[in-house]
Amino acid sequence: MTKAQKPNFPLRLPEGMREQIRQAAKAEGRSMNAQIVQHLRAIYQPTERQEAAA
Repeated sequence: MTKAQKPNFPLRLPEGMREQIRQAAKAEGRSMNAQIVQHLRAIYQPTERQEAAA
């Protein structure tokens, strides 16, 4: 899927959270998008233990 084909996903954040994400992304050397995706993957990708239990 090309960048032009990826859907846009507007996201409303609580006050101050955008700045927290920006600072964390800068500290990790990532874009804000990459920082958010990293955290979502950590939550939603199944671990080996979860896969074995399924």
